[in-house]
Amino acid sequence: MKKLFLILSLSASLFAKETDNILNLGKTYEFKERDILELIQEHLTKNRPELEQKLLGQRDKLKENIKNWRPKDMVKLTPAPKNNTFSPDMTWTLTKDIKDHEGNIIYPQGFSFNPAKYARLSYGIVVINANDKEELEWLEKGGYLNTIAYRIFLSEGSYYEMIQKHKQDFYYLLPEIAKRFQLKHTPSIIKQEGEEIIIQEVCLKCKQENKGSQNEIQK
Repeated sequence: MKKLFLILSLSASLFAKETDNILNLGKTYEFKERDILELIQEHLTKNRPELEQKLLGQRDKLKENIKNWRPKDMVKLTPAPKNNTFSPDMTWTLTKDIKDHEGNIIYPQGFSFNPAKYARLSYGIVVINANDKEELEWLEKGGYLNTIAYRIFLSEGSYYEMIQKHKQDFYYLLPEIAKRFQLKHTPSIIKQEGEEIIIQEVCLKCKQENKGSQNEIQK
């Protein structure tokens, strides 16, 4: 029994000394965990010039992307070789059944109809090549700008530059629109008359030739 007591006493003494050594390795300091928001704020403050420069660079890049954006596969139209008016076939054929909310077929696949018979184009559409100076001059003098009566579609050129210059909306001529209206030349004016869509192709070169001929006659 005395032997066991001696062992326990010796163990306790050794443990106390070891503990004393562990707890007294040096000075102790209070540790406070830093708030994550504080760390973020510190990072932003230290790196503010670099971050602002990077942000400006990304903004400029986005601006350039918007300025230079163009739809893919745009259809290239040529200048109208003569004055011409025609009515394109607007017939639309359904590629699938049209059903009501109960699943009953209203219009079957293969049904054909003329959209102009059921909906009206409430404005005219003018299609031009914005890279052609003669067409731009014709557009500006024709009364087609800054009016709700017309919308301007571009087969070529920059819609961004046109918006900046004329302070109104411009649109690119998407391939599906060119195909639907069977457009081949510029300038073209699209209007609806009754249940028909009318396309008027304007030959600007013809006007110059006629003007030249008249001048020759006057001489």
